[in-house]
Amino acid sequence: MNLPDAKWLDFLKAGIPTFLGLAAFAAATLYLNRIGQLPMEMPAVAALIIAVVGLLSGSLAAGLLLGAGYRAVVWFVKPLYRNHLLKKRDAKQKREFISYIPNLSDRERLIFEHLLHHNQRTFENTPDCGHASLLYSLGYVRMLASNREVDYFAVPFGITDPVWEALQERKAEFPYRHANKPRGRTSDISPWRVPRV
Repeated sequence: MNLPDAKWLDFLKAGIPTFLGLAAFAAATLYLNRIGQLPMEMPAVAALIIAVVGLLSGSLAAGLLLGAGYRAVVWFVKPLYRNHLLKKRDAKQKREFISYIPNLSDRERLIFEHLLHHNQRTFENTPDCGHASLLYSLGYVRMLASNREVDYFAVPFGITDPVWEALQERKAEFPYRHANKPRGRTSDISPWRVPRV
C-alpha cells in the first residue's frame, strides 16, 4: 500500500505573514458577504469553506506567534537562569570550602599560603596534581588544560573562583611561614609538587 504524497503539507512552511493574510482575507470576505457588499451572495458551503480556511490560518498564525514568543522568552531567560544556577553553585562551593578549612592538612595549607603570598591563582603540576590531588578531587582546584597538548610536568591547574574569593577574605588565616627564610633554603618553591626521584 502506497502512502499518499504529503507535498500538500508544504503550505505549513508558509510562515506567520501568509497565515495572517489568509485569516484576514477570510474574515474580510465573510464580513463583506454578511453586509451584502459582494457582487453576488456567496453560497453557504463556500462561506463555510472560507470560514474553515480562515480559522485554520488564524490558528496556525497564533501557534507560530506563540512559538516565536516562547523562543524569545527562552532566549532572554535561559542565560539569566544559568547565571543564577552558577551563582548558587559558586556560593555552595564557597560555603563547603570555608567549612573544610579546619580540616586542611599542613601541606594543603602550605599550598594556599604560597599561592596567596605570591597572588598566584594558577600553578603547573603533573596530571595527578601532586600534593594538591585531594584539593583537585574535592573540586577546589581544577585543571585548566582542555584538549591542548601540554608537557607532562607542566599541566596547568587553577584555584576555582569561589575558593579564591574565600581565601582572599580569610588571608589572615594563611600567613606565609617561609617569608623570611633564605632563598636557597625555602622548601616550598612549589609545595604542590611531589619531588621526582
